[in-house]
Amino acid sequence: MRVSAMLISTTRFVTLAATALAGVSLILMMLQTVADVVLRFLFNMPIEGNLEIVSYYHMVAVVFLPLGLVELRHEHINVDLFIAYLSRRNRNIFYVVASMIGIVFVSMLFYRSLLDAVTATRINDVIMGAILITVWPAKWALPIGFGCLLLAIAANVVMALRNIGTYEPGADETH
Repeated sequence: MRVSAMLISTTRFVTLAATALAGVSLILMMLQTVADVVLRFLFNMPIEGNLEIVSYYHMVAVVFLPLGLVELRHEHINVDLFIAYLSRRNRNIFYVVASMIGIVFVSMLFYRSLLDAVTATRINDVIMGAILITVWPAKWALPIGFGCLLLAIAANVVMALRNIGTYEPGADETH
């Protein structure tokens, strides 16, 4: 198997797994919120720390874990006002250059969030709300999401470079 094909298949697997975790988190957030409302109004016993758990765990996972799949499928917002008039080859060259800039930027986000997650893990980071809640595991969603995003950008660049004259971002939905 060629390195580019291995990168693309690995990226597909990792981004789908991260997105599946985000989906599980979304379902858990829904169930937890419903349980909190039912317990609060029927038994006057709300779930202690519900807001903090939803905010620090579920929402973070739902937002950051699917970033790679969204990029892999070219579903991020883009504006092609100026490049629409370029040839397909020149659009792809522009796409590759912009993606390389994106790799640099996302690498910085990945590195910083990784340092923060390692530090939070080392100090056993907690927040004080209605109860003490350990939040260091949730801090790992950011570097995982940014790592998936880096893999997806790299896989898309490989696809563009392999087919520089014919590649159309978003047209190939086999990801």
